[in-house]
Amino acid sequence: MSKKPARLLQKYDLLLEHLDFEYIRQCTNGREVENIVKVLRSGEEGYFPQLTAFAEERLKSLRPESRLLRKEQPLATKHTLPEEQWREISNNLHDWEYRMKTLTDELRSAQVESDDTTVPRIRGTFDPFAKEEEPEKEPKSKVIKYCDYDKWDKFDADTEMLKMDLDEERHREMVRLNNQKNSEHPKIVELPPEVKLSQQEKQVIAGKLREKGNDYFRAKEFKEAVEEYGKSLDLFPSAACFNNRAMANIKLQRYDQAIADCNQCLALEPQNVKALLRKAQALTSTDKRREAYKVYCDVLRIEPTNAVAQTSTSTLRRQLPDLPPPNAVRLTIEEVGNDVPEIDFRELIRPKKVIKDKLPDAIKQ
Repeated sequence: MSKKPARLLQKYDLLLEHLDFEYIRQCTNGREVENIVKVLRSGEEGYFPQLTAFAEERLKSLRPESRLLRKEQPLATKHTLPEEQWREISNNLHDWEYRMKTLTDELRSAQVESDDTTVPRIRGTFDPFAKEEEPEKEPKSKVIKYCDYDKWDKFDADTEMLKMDLDEERHREMVRLNNQKNSEHPKIVELPPEVKLSQQEKQVIAGKLREKGNDYFRAKEFKEAVEEYGKSLDLFPSAACFNNRAMANIKLQRYDQAIADCNQCLALEPQNVKALLRKAQALTSTDKRREAYKVYCDVLRIEPTNAVAQTSTSTLRRQLPDLPPPNAVRLTIEEVGNDVPEIDFRELIRPKKVIKDKLPDAIKQ
């Protein structure tokens, strides 16, 4: 007989008394509440919608990143999105296609035929519809049939052996050249200073140099990465390249250069969160913790839920207790000058209505 599958209560080491409002309210173990939610959703012990919803809310407060709280949503389509949002997405996509097409046309128009061999030509685009040229087929060597005695009489064994030796030597030379080509690192031809490039060409070449710097960074060759990032920035300054070079300088413990690169990046993109975080990291490494705290506060103003900034501000406040909270607002005090007119207090106590004294008339009566 096949064994029945174990109940979820036994699997998660739970008791039936654990499926209770009071127990779930007092439970502080997120994993246990997660298992309780699984049991309630399975329906093995009964259907309790209110208890299930209460357990899910408790799990949300203990483990908001739990997988059980994720809800599947269908892919967004034209019919599911609002009309304005779909129009905005379509316009952004069309704008991107237009920019790429314009950039490609400008690069093609910039390819002027020149006899100067010192200037490397720009790579052409790949046309997937172009027909590939078929290589010429080498003529197959005819095999002499065993019954063709005339050809066997003309067969020269020494000549055939020499041909085989030549073919083998040619094959070895081809293998040697291929191995040599693969062992050599690809060389980038440096552009002469007198070469004039268009803005689009500079942008494309700078992007290639930045990608090469990223390869060096992934290989942990940070000095070479800084050099490639510098070449890219000389051609076309960009916020991403300044940001990448700042991180490479941090790895090399060149914190002043990293701060300068972050400032350059923030000049181009004032709300670049990565640049702010790396600047704060470099400031902390140079023991400028108060300045780093201000930068982390700037990050929290842009992204209030940034985990790195939240953790760093908490750490810095423990180290420097006199620091204000991240969300504190500084009050501005305006000084009042001495040109205040003097107040005549006699005007304040003067009655608005004067009542005539009638006491003498009463005495007369």
